Amino acid sequence: MPYWLPEDFRVYTNGGIVTNNAGGMQGFEGRILPTVNQYRGEDGGYVAFYSRDPTKAVYSVGGGIYVVGQIRLKGRYKGRIFHPEGYENQDISAAQEFKELCFKTFGVQGWAGGDTGGWFGR
Repeated sequence: MPYWLPEDFRVYTNGGIVTNNAGGMQGFEGRILPTVNQYRGEDGGYVAFYSRDPTKAVYSVGGGIYVVGQIRLKGRYKGRIFHPEGYENQDISAAQEFKELCFKTFGVQGWAGGDTGGWFGR
C-alpha cells in the first residue's frame, strides 16, 4: 500500500536534523514517532501534529515547536505536503477539527500540518 508507515515508526535525530534512515550517521538518536493508521484505504497519507509542549515531544522542528505524532487520513499528497480530504489547498494548522484530534490522540494541545512527504522521499 502506498504511503504506509508502521505504528512504531522509528526516526533519528541529532537535535537539528530528523531522518527516518540514519544509515550509520554519528550522533543520531533513535526515537519512536507515534503513528496512528486511522485510515487504511489506498488514498491516504499522514498529517503531523505539533505542540509547544516539550514534555510530549518526539523531536523539535525549531522555534519551540515539537512534533508529537502523526495520523494517517484519507486524502492525497501534492509534492511533499499531504492534503486531507475536505481540506485540499487549505492551511490545516488553524482547523479546530485537527486541534481536537491532536488532544484526543496525543493528550496535548497542538495543531496539524501536512509536511510529511519527506518520509517517502517526496
